[in-house]
Amino acid sequence: METKLETLTKYPESGLAKMFQEDNFSMQEEDANKTFYIDSDPEYFKLVLTWLRYGVISIPEGCDKKVLTAVASDLGLDNMVNQIPMTDDGQSSKDKGAMTDWLKLNVGGTIFETSRSTLTSDSCSILSRMFEPNSNLPPATTSTDGVYQIDACPRSFEVVLNYLRYKNLILGDVKVDDVLPVTDYFGLSELRELLESHRDKENEEKGRLICVIEDSVEKLDEVLQQVECELTNINEKLETFNTEMSSVASGMDDIWRLKCEMANISEILSKGFKNLT
Repeated sequence: METKLETLTKYPESGLAKMFQEDNFSMQEEDANKTFYIDSDPEYFKLVLTWLRYGVISIPEGCDKKVLTAVASDLGLDNMVNQIPMTDDGQSSKDKGAMTDWLKLNVGGTIFETSRSTLTSDSCSILSRMFEPNSNLPPATTSTDGVYQIDACPRSFEVVLNYLRYKNLILGDVKVDDVLPVTDYFGLSELRELLESHRDKENEEKGRLICVIEDSVEKLDEVLQQVECELTNINEKLETFNTEMSSVASGMDDIWRLKCEMANISEILSKGFKNLT
């Protein structure tokens, strides 16, 4: 059998990869045609190579799944072991409980923890296919500590995860337009419909608010015009009042002078009568 070194070392933590790591041997140019001996069943090892190359487990008729599992396990390929169906209905005893597995995901540098059943709750989505047991579409790459790494916006992914948990749209302070690309990436069509409906409602509410504001501005303008007219009337009335008060004040001066003259005349007459007596 012939294959590439990168195929054999695809999973660095596996026993197979460690056989070919640089710590164990140095791959020189003259080693290109060198033959390496592996103590394994050749027919089943072919199936292992197929899985390493394409991520697909192709089991031909007559293949003993227990032997294939033993070969994969012996090579330290636990990911392959977990994907091998052990019964006719395609479910191994381990797979039957796999939906309750608690998984850890690194999304854009933020760690999320959730169950496999949550990630696969939208069965038509790409995200579900990534995490279904025995799926032909492998999930995101896994680091050495078993954390699934996903290159996506963590704030938008939190909205996706809450939707899968509760089947409700919980946006918080995240904008709809930020979540839509992530929704499309994972093929969550039902969530996209909810987001579009929410955006339409937001646009309607904004439209109504703008109409209310415009109406208020128009009414305020009318009120200000009325106030201006009233102030003009008041100013005119004040001017008239000032004129009238000026006239009244002038009349009061005349009365005061007349009163003084009458007092003088009275005093003169009194003195005159006294002198006569």
